[in-house]
Amino acid sequence: MARHRDTQLDAARGLAVLLVLFGHLLQPVFYGPSGPNPGPALAVWRVIYAFHMPFFFLLCGMVDRVRGDEDIAAASLSALKLVLTALAFSTLALIPPLLDGTVSPGSALLDMLRARDLSLSVLWFLVALGLVRVVYGAALALTFPHAYWVVLGGALAVSWICSAQAFPFWQIHALFGALPFYVAGRRLGRRAFDASALLGVCGLAVLLLCAPRNFVHVATGQYGNPALFAVTAVAGCGFMLAVAGRLRGPPRAVAAFLGRTSFDLYIVSGAFLLLAPYRPDWDRWGLLVLLAAVGLPLHLLAALSLRGPIRAVRRGAEGVVDGLAGWWRLRARIDATGSTRRSRAFPMRILKTCAGPSPASPASRPSMTAPHAIGPDVR
Repeated sequence: MARHRDTQLDAARGLAVLLVLFGHLLQPVFYGPSGPNPGPALAVWRVIYAFHMPFFFLLCGMVDRVRGDEDIAAASLSALKLVLTALAFSTLALIPPLLDGTVSPGSALLDMLRARDLSLSVLWFLVALGLVRVVYGAALALTFPHAYWVVLGGALAVSWICSAQAFPFWQIHALFGALPFYVAGRRLGRRAFDASALLGVCGLAVLLLCAPRNFVHVATGQYGNPALFAVTAVAGCGFMLAVAGRLRGPPRAVAAFLGRTSFDLYIVSGAFLLLAPYRPDWDRWGLLVLLAAVGLPLHLLAALSLRGPIRAVRRGAEGVVDGLAGWWRLRARIDATGSTRRSRAFPMRILKTCAGPSPASPASRPSMTAPHAIGPDVR
């Protein structure tokens, strides 16, 4: 039976993926070989990146809340699926540079094992989401006093240290910008859509006022001023929740459709970032509007065209994890059954040994191959 989808959550995710796509469209315009260049594209990018990934993790927490609490085993299984999916797409993206010799297989393998510099840069999100789910599952599973807050606080502290020390492995540095919003989504659930219109307007005002003063890039652990990051991320999330909660009719249906296609759009956007050339001549307001008007529909067309292969790769990666998990559960069940049978058989063996062989047992009858059983040759 097909699982019922929450249209409102899908619509919110559709709005979030639009922000992701537009941010990726802007990046080749302002980010050159020497780094980011000031201009309209960077100004808009700063506003989007101040809150759009925290908003995405907030929605992930809300979705997981609706699906039900997961134990640490289920969270670990989900994380393995996400990581293996990221590695599968990263491997596919590595094929062209490996064939033309621009990337060495050894360095590429090492980067993948450390989840650093994945071939499709957007894949960091899958690794980070898996890590967030495992941390949250561990916080729920541990039972010592205040374990929930100790685990979450410790994870944030480690993430901040990794961010400050530029430790880029396994997206630990992204926890600082992801975990608090995921936890908020888990705790609030769909109540978050009750954000008032006034809260949305105030959130937008704060976002536009504060975001240009900071530089945030959760994927690389750059948060700038932590206070400004927190303010802009919360303000932006409040604004987007107020908008998503008020979508009705065709706008809501379109946003929900984008939300259901968000993974395909996400992979296509990663390919765009990989292939797009640096175009500083587009850094003008009019051309940025044109870029959005043309680029977003093209992303959607590409995502719909490649939906089959994209989802096949994802199903394949998840199927490998499911197969390994099923094999592990089967082996554990067999081991448990075997140990139970051995434990039941052990006292019986002791009783039989003490009582000696029974008359019907083979040990009580002479063997036809034993020396004493061979009689004379009677003719």
